[in-house]
Amino acid sequence: MGIKSKDFLSQASYHNEPNESQHGMEVLNKNFQLFVPSTTEEPEFSLGSDLIIPCYLSPEISAVDMEISWSNDTACVCLYKDRQVTEGVLFKDRASLFTHKLREGNVSLQLKNFRLSDIGNYHCQVISKDRREKITVRGEKSSTSDQCAH
Repeated sequence: MGIKSKDFLSQASYHNEPNESQHGMEVLNKNFQLFVPSTTEEPEFSLGSDLIIPCYLSPEISAVDMEISWSNDTACVCLYKDRQVTEGVLFKDRASLFTHKLREGNVSLQLKNFRLSDIGNYHCQVISKDRREKITVRGEKSSTSDQCAH
C-alpha cells in the first residue's frame, strides 16, 4: 500500500525560546533555528519501508553536543543526549538519527519499518547550552504533547 508523503507530512510549525537556566551567556550557536525543507515532490512510501522526517539547524552548525528529542503524539520516539541515542520503547530497533551528519546540523529522524500507527504529528526539540528550539511536523492526528523525558 503506497502512502503519499503529503498525507503524512503536511506542514511544520515552529516554537523557540531561550533556555532560562543559561540566559545571558554568549555562545556561538545560540541563534540557531530548526527548519523542515519544503519539497514539491510527493514521494510514496509503503508500509514496512523506511521513512525520513527531515529536520535541520539553520545556520548549518554542529548538533553533536546538543540534546535532540523526537516524540510523536503519544510517545518518545528517539532521544540523543550526551552523545548517546536512546530509542523510545514503541520504536525499539526502528528509530534513529544520522549521528554522522549531526556535525552538519542534520537532526532528521529515520523511522524503519513504517507502520500505520506511525502516522501523526512528530515534534523535534533541540536544546543547546542557552537555547531551546522546537518544531512540529504535522501529520493526520493532532496533539501538542512532548513525551521525551529530558
